[in-house]
Amino acid sequence: MEQKPIIEFKGTNGRIELYEKFVRLDRGTAMGFMIHGLKGKKDIYFKNITSIQIKKPGFTAGYIQFSLPGGIEARGGVFNAVSDENTVSFNGKDNYEKALEIKEHIEKANSSSEKSTSSDADEIEKLYSLMKKGVITQKEFEQKKKKLLGL
Repeated sequence: MEQKPIIEFKGTNGRIELYEKFVRLDRGTAMGFMIHGLKGKKDIYFKNITSIQIKKPGFTAGYIQFSLPGGIEARGGVFNAVSDENTVSFNGKDNYEKALEIKEHIEKANSSSEKSTSSDADEIEKLYSLMKKGVITQKEFEQKKKKLLGL
């Protein structure tokens, strides 16, 4: 069953759909086709997003840009951002507010996943200490570690 997006809006060079763990960029608009060709849809998982830049629309269009590890984002304002594959430009106050909601949702999701990762590491460290003290066996330690790491 196809998930329904939490937030969605149509920009000038594509659509954005926010899901629970990823954001989808869809170039299925006329302007999106002209700029990006037949690239179709691109899913970007929150854990892969290193930063999000938003420009408020005004004299020129606004945009939301997702940075990824090793990516080379377009620099030089809205005119260059329009051609960046991880950027959707938009007009209007409603779309700007939706872009801010998307940014907040992703940042909140990423900060909570960072907390769980550090708590998992702390738990593994405690288990290792218990194993060294002889409270649990090496086999028990490995089993619990795999469970914490989701392996």
